[in-house]
Amino acid sequence: MSRTPVPRSARWLADHRWLYVVPVLLPLSKAYALAEALSARLRSRRAGAVRRHRRRVALMQARVREHAAQGGEGRSGGGLMCTARPQWRSMSHSRNRFYKDGAFLVPAQLDDILQVDAQRRTVTVGPAVTMGRLMAGLPDGWTLPVVPEMEDLTVGGLVMGYGIETSSHRHGLFADNIESCEVLLAGGEVVVADRTRRADLFHALPWSRGTLGLLTSVQLRMIPASPWVRLAYHRLGSAAALTDCLESYSSGPAPPDFVEGFRFSPTESVVVTGTLADRPRGDGTVNRMGRWHKPWFHEHVRAQCRLRRNAEYVPLRDYYFRHSRSIYWAAEMLVPSGNHPLFRYALGWLMPPKAAFLKRTETPGIRRLYLQNTVTQEALVPVRALPEAIEKCREAFHVDRMWLCPVTLRRSEPEGLVSPGTADGLYVDIAVVFETPEPVRLGRRWDVRQATREFEAWLLCNGGFQVPYVASHMTREEFWSMFAHRPYLAARKKYGAEGAFLDIYDKVSSN
Repeated sequence: MSRTPVPRSARWLADHRWLYVVPVLLPLSKAYALAEALSARLRSRRAGAVRRHRRRVALMQARVREHAAQGGEGRSGGGLMCTARPQWRSMSHSRNRFYKDGAFLVPAQLDDILQVDAQRRTVTVGPAVTMGRLMAGLPDGWTLPVVPEMEDLTVGGLVMGYGIETSSHRHGLFADNIESCEVLLAGGEVVVADRTRRADLFHALPWSRGTLGLLTSVQLRMIPASPWVRLAYHRLGSAAALTDCLESYSSGPAPPDFVEGFRFSPTESVVVTGTLADRPRGDGTVNRMGRWHKPWFHEHVRAQCRLRRNAEYVPLRDYYFRHSRSIYWAAEMLVPSGNHPLFRYALGWLMPPKAAFLKRTETPGIRRLYLQNTVTQEALVPVRALPEAIEKCREAFHVDRMWLCPVTLRRSEPEGLVSPGTADGLYVDIAVVFETPEPVRLGRRWDVRQATREFEAWLLCNGGFQVPYVASHMTREEFWSMFAHRPYLAARKKYGAEGAFLDIYDKVSSN
């Protein structure tokens, strides 16, 4: 693959990005976050969320009907339709950032919590509602079965894209816990899809990235919750021992509420299990890890095991968003000293920077440099193939650290894009997130496309699924051999998406 030269100035800025991240971006990001929180609070106190939502949906309908009336040729240079949400606000790491250029854009500011029904155990929201705002808006004693750990992730992105969390071994993916969806189709009609009405559309929506229709609202299932989580830390060595531990805690008649794994090196791994608790007891310390001065969670996990501390109690919300401040490993690239106690106590309250601010301030050269020299890959693999998947990641990406999360995939009828190899199979999400490969750290040449192709080839041979927000270099034929294409393509044809919305391959492919 030919590599576009990166200017020396861009390389210097990328290597020293903390020089403007710390004094400039962090304060601006904090001010933006506070303004956003205040706006959300004022909006929640105002009556008329449902009326406001309906007006916005009506505006979307009018725009979609304009596209249909003009035969797909809109005044804005339009061909295929996309939401008007700027790409820099997206959490996706796909290299195809330009599919909205010249597209027919549809405004979609549907960010209201519409209804909380404790009796029916459901909450109905607009797709632009973030996880942080949604969890703050739920009544005490209630939560969602699956709560992805980054506060800025939106409900729509988690449904149409990818949503997993450490409760997924019990409850599946985020999209598996939807009661119904309201969808704006290509002709301007708003329809409801659930397990009985338009079931083919309902099951085809997850992972479809807005290529079947535009979400206008989502009804999610709620479950009872306790205010605390008791965490236990299990230190392990080999990849085989890590796999056995993840499998044993993720299956059986009474698994813990939460399970996740960390692989730090070939000889050091940790599995963290969590159980909901009404209050702290004497069998563990109390850790309010959401406070700004606390260590980054992955470093805390490593230290707990090295100090032989095995249990602690954590507030539930702190646990849910434990990776937010460090953005997994990404904060190390932005603020190399960010986990040092001096920084944490002095400036930790400014963390994390908003991903939108970071993307907004990237120059093309810096972005190209990051794409060429860092790794963000994630996939679901069958649990027994995990040791080989870990070795393949080491071989292709030259990294040791990985995040692991078990998930039970259930085959649906009709099928969705992800069709597991068994009717009810245990998989593991393996994520290499914001990592710099060893050759790059040593100043040697490394080809990200070739490495990704090696990993994709392994997934194709071993029944794995590459998640839809990362860079993909598969051919169209390879992509559709990984995913179940017939139900998806049938839904596109039946509901008028062909010629109105991009095909999913064209949206996620980096070729």
